[in-house]
Amino acid sequence: MSEIQVTNWANKKLRKLELNPAVFDYPWKEHLVWEAVQAYQAAGRAGTHKTKNRRVVSGGSRKVWRQKGTGRARVGDNRSPLWRHGGTVHGPQPRDYSWKFPKKMRTNAIRSVLAQKLREGKLVCLDALDRKDPKTQALDSALSGKLGLENKTLLVPLETDQNLELAARNNPRVSVVRAMGVSVVDLLDCDAIVISEDAIKRLNEVLAP
Repeated sequence: MSEIQVTNWANKKLRKLELNPAVFDYPWKEHLVWEAVQAYQAAGRAGTHKTKNRRVVSGGSRKVWRQKGTGRARVGDNRSPLWRHGGTVHGPQPRDYSWKFPKKMRTNAIRSVLAQKLREGKLVCLDALDRKDPKTQALDSALSGKLGLENKTLLVPLETDQNLELAARNNPRVSVVRAMGVSVVDLLDCDAIVISEDAIKRLNEVLAP
């Protein structure tokens, strides 16, 4: 069985928590994680880009000059893509970039990242993440002091804690995401993960096969 040390904000060891090996001993699968990141980022694209083709560009549909007799090249209307201010050919149009990413693959990608963070010693479990007051400096001191986390850190509580979110909101190296809303990108885009005991228990159950 996998296990993790549960501590408090003072980094005092409290107990060891057993984890499901199917979740936290999951092998590192780089390509699966890459696919999950691609799907996440594609779903976040607005896809609102649009160029004006000859159907919508400003101009008239009247033939500019007669077909024959002028000595010039034949031409239709002034919205032709050959003309200045004419329509764009094959330009980008609004589209949806997202695709259906299987739930099982997304779950396995999260398992893979969590297990890798645990193996690297970058997964820290605290008995509780609740803060008594919404002080940014106090939270920063707690992370960089006793816990020794000075780089980008992800805090994962089970439920939203207003004081914790307010304390982390003005700190560019700290972010807060609920356990049930965490994504592969959230887990990868940090140097360390600090998770509450009840949150890791919940993930231990939800991510189990």
